[in-house]
Amino acid sequence: MSPRTKEQNEIIRKQRKQEILQAAIRVYVDKGYVASEMSDIANQAGLAHGLVYYYFKNKKALFRELYEYMMEESKQYTKTFFQQEGSSYALFESYARIVCERVLENPVTQRFYMRISLDVHHLYTPEEFSPFEWIRNFMSQMTLAIEKGIQQGAIQQGDANLMAVQFWGSVSQGMNYLDQVQQELTAQGIPDADRKDQLKTILDQVVESAISLFKPK
Repeated sequence: MSPRTKEQNEIIRKQRKQEILQAAIRVYVDKGYVASEMSDIANQAGLAHGLVYYYFKNKKALFRELYEYMMEESKQYTKTFFQQEGSSYALFESYARIVCERVLENPVTQRFYMRISLDVHHLYTPEEFSPFEWIRNFMSQMTLAIEKGIQQGAIQQGDANLMAVQFWGSVSQGMNYLDQVQQELTAQGIPDADRKDQLKTILDQVVESAISLFKPK
């Protein structure tokens, strides 16, 4: 067998790091940052413990890369989404629905986002990273879309920055509530069809509530 090329090694390296990061999400959601160990992550990924240390020198380095990867992915998705053409009001409605549906399809990711904000202080000093600055940058594309919608007459007049904060706050709380209800219904053994109907009703309400502040008067 011929030796792997540099390109093949790079592909394998990226795949292995992704496996470790995805395992870290699952371990973190179950245990939180303090209780999570590198050995837990290695076991979850099905890898030798030493291999995890080959890619990440310690737990802090691993979770810093995971945090930055997840946050950048979320920011880029949101930026691309709101750069689409069309009614700003319709874009916000669609965005709220999509991110809420993702919670029901992949709740582990949402639980990571909800919990990690409590542990950022373990990863960075205040001088290194400001969660508030990240949130402001994350919502900047929403603010621009709101301003555009106001100019179009599709969104009511108001402070675009404040409206972006209100929108995202409503969606975030709605996502958290959907996750909680889904867990409760599953624990109660509610049949799939009934559970989906109940969750759809709640999801529709979350979306309607989130975009209600945009409706022109």
